Amino acid sequence: MKPFSVIALAMLLLACLSLPASSLESKFLTVTEKTISLDLGFNFEMAKGEFNTSSNGMVQQEFLINDTATPGAAFISIMSVYDDIMSRMSSDALSELLLLGGISGAEDRGDREIGRWTAADHQGKNVTVHAMSTKDERIGELGGRYDMAVWNLDGTTYAVMVSLLDQNNTAQIIKTLAIS
Repeated sequence: MKPFSVIALAMLLLACLSLPASSLESKFLTVTEKTISLDLGFNFEMAKGEFNTSSNGMVQQEFLINDTATPGAAFISIMSVYDDIMSRMSSDALSELLLLGGISGAEDRGDREIGRWTAADHQGKNVTVHAMSTKDERIGELGGRYDMAVWNLDGTTYAVMVSLLDQNNTAQIIKTLAIS
């Protein structure tokens, strides 16, 4: 082969390799471990509950915060949203949607909203807490009321809380609950 033919063949091969080719790509999800923290007194304990990977666009981990000194507890569900539509919603709008679903479910059971108050979260944002009244006998022993709140922890991660604790401890959970 002549030197010119070899150079021409090499240049042709390089030209073919440099032509734009269709690249395939897709998104995929991974589960990462994060740390949840909150600052309460020594008489509180936290138990991790069910981890739920569902097909409804969210992954959730449940926690129970128990007061060992006095009757009362808080149920917290940490939800990471991966659904395309929900993840494009503003955090305030999605928090409100999740909260309305929770309140609607409570009202379907006969519970009713009796008031609202606010507490600042770890980012300094106000979180509206809905005080609910119930006829559920198990909660009746604790005064027949509980608090509900939903707020954004970061990006696509939300906290959904139902608290049977007093207002000070519920506010402290909202103020200090963080993930890292």
